[in-house]
Amino acid sequence: MMRELIEMYEYAFMRQALVVGVFGGGLLAFLGVFVHLRRIVFLGAALPQITALGIAAAAVLHLPALSGALAGGLAGILLLSFTGKPGHLPAEGWIGIAYATGGSLAIVLMAVSPHPDAGALRFFTGDILGTSRNEAVFAVIAALFTAVIFRLFWSQFVVSSFDPVMSATLGIRVRLWNALLFLCLGFGLAAVMNSAGSMLAFGMLIGPPAAALMLFRGFPAVIIATLIFGALAAFVGLTFSFWFDLPGGPAMATAALFPVFPAWLLHKFRA
Repeated sequence: MMRELIEMYEYAFMRQALVVGVFGGGLLAFLGVFVHLRRIVFLGAALPQITALGIAAAAVLHLPALSGALAGGLAGILLLSFTGKPGHLPAEGWIGIAYATGGSLAIVLMAVSPHPDAGALRFFTGDILGTSRNEAVFAVIAALFTAVIFRLFWSQFVVSSFDPVMSATLGIRVRLWNALLFLCLGFGLAAVMNSAGSMLAFGMLIGPPAAALMLFRGFPAVIIATLIFGALAAFVGLTFSFWFDLPGGPAMATAALFPVFPAWLLHKFRA
C-alpha cells in the first residue's frame, strides 16, 4: 500500500493538487474557526457564489480565471462588510441575496460567454487534478500571507472573535480585524475555487473547524485539530479519488465533512 501511495504522488499533477488541498484547504479550515466563532457561516456559503461570479465575468472578458476569483471574492467581501446596518435589510437578508445572485448570474454569464475559459469551467466541475504549478504556488503564498497576518495580530483576532462588544469597549477596532479576516478569506477562496470549485471551498471552511470545536475546549487544541483535519481531508479525499476514479474536489469535500457526525456523537456522549 505504501508503494502504491508513493507511485501515485510521483505524478506532478497529483502533487500540485495535494498542495492546493493542504495549503488552500487548510487555510480555509483555519479561517473557518473564526467564521464559526463570529456566527457568519452563511456568509461562508455566499462568498463562494460571489467568487464564482467573478470567475464567470473573467471568462466573458477573456481574463485569467484566477484574476476573476480574486476580484469576485474581494468585491463580495467589501460589499457584504457594509450590509446589515440599523434601519436597513438585516445582514442575513443581504447575504441571501448575494448567494442567490452570485450563483445564478455566474451560470448565466458562463452560458453567454462565446469561448468559456477552461479554467473558469473548472469552477463548476471541481477538477482539482488539473491544477497547474502556478495555482499551487498561489495557494502556498495565500497560506503564508495569512500566517504572517495572524502571527502579528493574533490577540486582536481572537478577542474580537470571542466577544466583539467587549473588544469595542476595550478600544479594539473590530471592523478593521473583520476586514483583515475577510481579506484572508478572499485569498483562500480564490486559491481553492479556481482549482477545485465551490464545493471543496465550503466543505473545508465548515467541516474541519466544526468537528474540532465539538471535540476540544481549549482554543489552541481547536486550531491544531482543525489544521490536522483539513490536511487529512485533502490527502484522504485526493487518494480515494485517484484509486476509485472519483471527482477530486467533491471527494476531498466529503472527507472534510466526514468527521463532523462522529464528533457530534462524541460530544453528545460526553455531555
